[in-house]
Amino acid sequence: MGGINIKPIERQSVLKVPAHKVRQGGRTAFYFTLRMSQFDDLLPEEVDTKIIKQQRRFVPSHAKAILEYLESTDNWIMGPVTLSIDPSFMDFMAYSGQDESSSVVGELTITEGGRSALRILDGQHRRHAIKEYRRSQFVDEIGKQRQLRFERCQMPIALYVEEDTKQINQMFADMARQKPMDSITRARFDMRDPFNRAAEQVMEESEWIKPFVEMNISIVPRSSSMLVAFNQLAVNLKTLMFGYYGRVSRNRRAELDNDVQSIVDIGLDWIDFFLPNAREEYLELQDPNLDEDFVPKQRHRTLAYHGTMLRILAGCCHEWTRAYPDLDRSHLEKSISFIDLHPTRNSGVLATSGSLTPSGSFVARSQEVKSAIEGIVQDAYNDYAKASR
Repeated sequence: MGGINIKPIERQSVLKVPAHKVRQGGRTAFYFTLRMSQFDDLLPEEVDTKIIKQQRRFVPSHAKAILEYLESTDNWIMGPVTLSIDPSFMDFMAYSGQDESSSVVGELTITEGGRSALRILDGQHRRHAIKEYRRSQFVDEIGKQRQLRFERCQMPIALYVEEDTKQINQMFADMARQKPMDSITRARFDMRDPFNRAAEQVMEESEWIKPFVEMNISIVPRSSSMLVAFNQLAVNLKTLMFGYYGRVSRNRRAELDNDVQSIVDIGLDWIDFFLPNAREEYLELQDPNLDEDFVPKQRHRTLAYHGTMLRILAGCCHEWTRAYPDLDRSHLEKSISFIDLHPTRNSGVLATSGSLTPSGSFVARSQEVKSAIEGIVQDAYNDYAKASR
């Protein structure tokens, strides 16, 4: 009995694109670019529930922040979106005349059914923001033109060939481990943030703070001769303007982007006048002949050289101005000068607010810091009221 020849069903291609094939850690990867419309069409719309099988939890606010970035920035930048694909849904044909022992360039084909075989390893929030941005309806001409330029741009893609779910999970974990950016790096290099730009200017223009700003790590260790990390300085400037819990609206941030000097002025006033007037510890730091070990030696004697204390004082400065705009700030400075900042003291406003433990360690949780700010400002007002009677 003769056999029946069954011709294999040829899958239709859903994408053909020039790609660079490389080997990485024993795994095959392809690098290529897609127009924004191709990228949007390649991945199903329900990225947060249907496609992201291996990813961390989808955070709508993160995707929204990327969308707002695209809507407001002409010279935006986005890193490659990283995908994985089951090898049975793809094909690659190298261009002739290449040494295939090394990386090669050729034509990558993703076949029918390949969409459902794709997994996002890195980029679910970018993918969602791109989808929303392409569907945005702009009324103003600037928005329309920006969106039109966006359509002409391309998205870089890194596509890894992998079908095993456990291996895909491991790939995602490996990438996540490499990705985090610490606060100091973000603050130093993100010059779109007006507070970062202002911090840089304040550091250069202040009478004394520059030698005490840590530029390499996000938190100043007790053994350091530094007083505050650069990222903490930027946060303190924001606190001075908007308070400890203050949030900066998108429109207000845009205004400040064109008026960084207003942040600088407030920052310099706080650093060069408020702090030295309020505490002798900061006045002492203006001595050019200070020993390099002065600050670390003083840390066991005073809490003034602690990052949380500086944040509290920035909050107090804002809160006093907000609550008592007609009262001279010297009343607050005088009251703060009398606070016992000995690090083992279990009394006073820092202790009663819960921001200081009996052993003299700060509790840097938001509610305790806010309570300390409110307590210090209230005590200062009470002192003023008594003196005025």
